Amino acid sequence: MYTILIAILIGATSGGIWTALALWKTWQMGIVLAIVVSLLSFVLLSRWMARRIEPQFTAIQKQIQSGQTQLAIGQLERMLPLSRWQILLKGQIHAQIGMLAYALSDEDRAATHLALSGIRATEARLTFAALEYRRGRKDQAREILDVAIRANKKQILPYHVYAWMLIKDGDREAAINKLLECQKIEKSNDSTQENLSRLQNGKKLAMKRFGIGWFGLQLEKPPAQLRAAQGMAGRKGFRQKSKRRH
Repeated sequence: MYTILIAILIGATSGGIWTALALWKTWQMGIVLAIVVSLLSFVLLSRWMARRIEPQFTAIQKQIQSGQTQLAIGQLERMLPLSRWQILLKGQIHAQIGMLAYALSDEDRAATHLALSGIRATEARLTFAALEYRRGRKDQAREILDVAIRANKKQILPYHVYAWMLIKDGDREAAINKLLECQKIEKSNDSTQENLSRLQNGKKLAMKRFGIGWFGLQLEKPPAQLRAAQGMAGRKGFRQKSKRRH
C-alpha cells in the first residue's frame, strides 16, 4: 500500500531530522514525532486520493443508471491499479465489478471478482453466496454467509437469506434458529418478526419486502411489476447511442 509506505517514510524522516538536530534531549521524542507525522500524512494522503477517485465513481454510477453496464465494468477495471494507493479500495472495486457482472448473467466473471470483494461489502458477499448456491455449492454459500454475518452483525438481510437457503433445503428448525439470532441483533425489526412468525406457523418466508436487495440475488423471480420497471429502465438505456442493454 503506497499511501502507508509514503506516510511512514515521511514520519521516519521527520523523526530522524528532529533527533539529528538535537531539538530534544532524548531520542524518544523523535519516535513520537515520527508516529504522529506518519498518521497525519496517511490521513492527508488518503483524503487527497479520495478526492481524485470520487469523480470516477460518480461517472461510473451515471453509466450504470443509463444502462451502460459494460462501460462501467471497464472503467472499474481500469481503476484497479489505484487500489495500490488507497486502503480498502481493491475490495470495493472487485465488489462492484462482481455485482455488475452477476446482473449481466456473466457468472464466471462475477465469481472471480466477488471472491475478491471485501468481507464488509455485505451486498457483494450476499451476491457471492447466492451465486454459489445457484451453482449447487450450498456448503460454500453458507460459509460465505457465516463470514458476512460475523463481519456485519447488524445487517439484517444476510440472516434472512441464510434462513431462506435452509428452508429451501428442508431444515426449518435451523432456519428458525437463524432468525432468532437475527432477532437478538434488532428485536424490534418488523421483517424479522414477521418471517420468524411465518416459519413457526409452517408458512413460507416473505422476502419480497426486501425489494431489489433480495430479488437482485436472483434466487426468486421478482413480481411482474418490478420486472416491468426493470425492463423499462433497460430499454431506456438501450435506445441511447452507444449504450448497451443492462
